[in-house]
Amino acid sequence: MSSNLANVHNCGLTEVILFLLAIIFGTGCSICSKTMMGLHGTNGTLDEYGMPTVELFQKPLFQTFGMFVGMMFGLVMHWFVLAFKISFPGYDFDQDGVDEGDVEIPTETTSLTTSKMKTESNVDTASKEIPLWMYFFLAIPAIFDLAATALCMMGLQYLDVSIYQMLRGSGIIFVALMKQHVLKDHLHQYHWVGVFWNVVSVVIV
Repeated sequence: MSSNLANVHNCGLTEVILFLLAIIFGTGCSICSKTMMGLHGTNGTLDEYGMPTVELFQKPLFQTFGMFVGMMFGLVMHWFVLAFKISFPGYDFDQDGVDEGDVEIPTETTSLTTSKMKTESNVDTASKEIPLWMYFFLAIPAIFDLAATALCMMGLQYLDVSIYQMLRGSGIIFVALMKQHVLKDHLHQYHWVGVFWNVVSVVIV
């Protein structure tokens, strides 16, 4: 069986388009969040003149919750891919249209999962199920991401969206350093080029 992730390290037109779309929609999301914080609304109380009290709609936790709900639509896309057997990275369907599970790519997490998920060679890979411990394992970075998003929304109240977007991208720098020196998963040269430009942008800001 040939993997649809065989050329994951190649950078063609499709990858460039997806990268640009991610930047555009990510920036658009930040602009919408900042714009929302500039809107006014009533809080359900009355002032001394009997008029509804108007205040800025600065609700960072509510916006974090909205982002969380939006990300849950990824489950809808997951079910959509399974239902229509769409060829998509991470999904491999055999001739009968059965999802054979995710194709493992050697990464820093291989040592964490291989020993627990390894099965006998005669076991049908289509029958593999995600073990319960994996859900709890994935909950750890999910909680940190949720907390980081809430803190970002709080900071966005006091920053221009251009500065916020640049500083938010600085997370790539720390992730790259930890990936290289803590997880011992060496990056490619083009990765370091991207990290370098992130450093330049943060210094300029």
